[in-house]
Amino acid sequence: MRTKTPIQVRFNDVDMARHVHNAVYLSYFELARMDFLKRFIEPQHDWRGQGLILARNEVDYRKPVHLHDRVEVEAWCSNIGRRSFDLSYTLFIVADNTRTPAAQGRSVMVCYDYNAGTSIALPDAWRVELARIMEADA
Repeated sequence: MRTKTPIQVRFNDVDMARHVHNAVYLSYFELARMDFLKRFIEPQHDWRGQGLILARNEVDYRKPVHLHDRVEVEAWCSNIGRRSFDLSYTLFIVADNTRTPAAQGRSVMVCYDYNAGTSIALPDAWRVELARIMEADA
């Protein structure tokens, strides 16, 4: 199932062109990513030992977002690999019960052992939960 994360557009998110600066979208996706990860990674997980590294970020901009827009980001798992998984995002402008896509993106998350300094296989428990989540979206 997809997560929906409401985003507050802040004054400092807006650039001189009076819309949200392109780099800020990655911060919005990060907020949605953290909401998504909470669904299958336990709160007491030791991120300093084994965790995730962000290997790739992509953003396709569709429509400018402005300071007073109400926005939310949907996040979902779009691919499961051996050592990584992909998260996809759509940022929507919400107005009058209509959701208009403003941006779409994707992140590649690589499982990583910080002590060994190398990528590792996707933990079985994470793989099972990601597969369950993907199946619920199908």
